[in-house]
Amino acid sequence: MDFLKDKKLIFRRTLNFNCSYKSGRKEKRLYINLLNSDKTNSLISDLTKNGFRRSFDHMYIPICEACNLCIPSRINLEKFKLSKSNKRNMKINQDLELIPASKSFNNERYKLFKEYCSKRHAESKMGDMSLREFNSFFYDHKNKTEIFDLIDSSKKLYGSILLDVLNNGYSAVYSFFNANLYKRGLGKNLIIQTILKLKNKNISHLYLGYWVKDSDKMNYKILFNNIELFKNGEWVKKY
Repeated sequence: MDFLKDKKLIFRRTLNFNCSYKSGRKEKRLYINLLNSDKTNSLISDLTKNGFRRSFDHMYIPICEACNLCIPSRINLEKFKLSKSNKRNMKINQDLELIPASKSFNNERYKLFKEYCSKRHAESKMGDMSLREFNSFFYDHKNKTEIFDLIDSSKKLYGSILLDVLNNGYSAVYSFFNANLYKRGLGKNLIIQTILKLKNKNISHLYLGYWVKDSDKMNYKILFNNIELFKNGEWVKKY
């Protein structure tokens, strides 16, 4: 872990705050400010590989005193194969294509993001972002990122996903989609199409962030085949 040798980097602890995943619980994080690093891409790659997650210009990992439910997850792209469920999802959404982001969708992305937050994360403050704040969150990064859009043949936007480009893979930082079309499984489709796109690039892993057992918002992660979990300092297969 070369980042530990950088004396400019300071790890800090947050105070306890309301848990993002479990109602009624408190959360505490160990975090580091990325703006203090001269090698941001390498730092994010190393930290992600060691269980951290990026949020804005920080990397963090939960260090809750009475809970260890947040488990980092990633998909082994080299071994991944479409399951029957994946194939059904692809068939339902066969009219949709995942393409590199275009600036022409910037305003539409913000509108879709706001609608998504109001439907899926009404309790979160994410939906309160102004256009300027959203632009900073989704586009303005010191590290290397890629954005993909889910569109149909008429160029209608159905969803978007932001990815960090790592030394050993990609990390899904944030995604949103048309939450009104819940029968389509658009969130899952964004991940499936991202997986297939990265497999064609011979990328080794796609990091999905934290899997939280019994969290409805996070259960989709554990259902992908060849999912790996970070436990006791190493990546292991789901079972």
